[in-house]
Amino acid sequence: MSFLSGRSVFPVSLLLALAVLGGAVAVLPLSAQESQQRGTFTQILIPKEVYVGDTAQLSCSFQSSVDLYALAQEGGGASRIEGGILYFDLSDGVFAAMEPSCSVTQLSLRQVGMTYTLVLNFIPWRPGALTFLPLDLGKLCRAEAGRIITFEPVEILSLSDKLGVSTLRPPASPLLLPGTKYIVWSIIILSAFVLVMLALLLVNFAAVLKHAVLVKERFGYRKNAFLTKQKLKRLIKNERSDAEFAREWQQIMRSYLDYRFSTRFFSVTSRDIARAVASATGDMLDIEQENAVLSIQSVFIRTDYIRYAKNSPDSRKLPARDHEAAFASGEKELIVDRTLGDIGELETEREEFKTYGRV
Repeated sequence: MSFLSGRSVFPVSLLLALAVLGGAVAVLPLSAQESQQRGTFTQILIPKEVYVGDTAQLSCSFQSSVDLYALAQEGGGASRIEGGILYFDLSDGVFAAMEPSCSVTQLSLRQVGMTYTLVLNFIPWRPGALTFLPLDLGKLCRAEAGRIITFEPVEILSLSDKLGVSTLRPPASPLLLPGTKYIVWSIIILSAFVLVMLALLLVNFAAVLKHAVLVKERFGYRKNAFLTKQKLKRLIKNERSDAEFAREWQQIMRSYLDYRFSTRFFSVTSRDIARAVASATGDMLDIEQENAVLSIQSVFIRTDYIRYAKNSPDSRKLPARDHEAAFASGEKELIVDRTLGDIGELETEREEFKTYGRV
């Protein structure tokens, strides 16, 4: 009975032992396979601490015997390949569901042998745990074959929580570079000075305009007198006939009087010179200026006689030195000196005329 009992117990125990051993052998390859798969998947976050609004990069490495580059090129999932890096096309909004939490700016894939590295660039917008959608590489490559990549959640930090600040700080005043304050004040003072000068100019515009006209007028008179004197001095330096000297002297003086009194003196006769000047000035010449004009008129009459009386009956009267149509010795130099003095008298500014202009 005991023997039989021992025989009946022995097979049962043996069967139980074999079942446990078989189960252990069956589970051991699965555990090794899972451990090997976990060992080939690594995830790296750069930087390690990511705050709201930062630009971060999440990468994971895995092994695959499938040529994902060829699938992406054939399916059209790659936007470009540069430097051996494949950049996926994100225009179809594959990450649109994550927009409230973060924005994915770029997704790229690098390959070294059978090892692939998937790099995801993103900007988080909310603090806390950020969970990414599982990525179907087959769908991204727009092909049938592929692999599902699941990122581990990433903790997003809040800068306000770290600093213990719950309200916004008031805006700080702008910083000034050394020496900038002096430049700013110099510009302000210069601008104020310019504005004051413009205001004074506008208030006294009529007076300023009149003064500018007088300055221009006086400059023109002085230039006219200077050029006239230079021409008269050249008359006695070059040899020329008496008639030619008389003609050139008249031409020079008519041009001077024409500009000086703003009247056409080229059509005025020699005996009407003084009358034309008096009409042009409103008869406001002083005694010295009137004498200068009469002196100039007398020279006009004398040079007319030299020019037109040669071989005339009057030129043959006696005494010859008083009637011949020729200049006496030294008379040309005397005429030039006398004319220079008369011009100087006409250009002399009188106190009573400085306010009302030249005459």
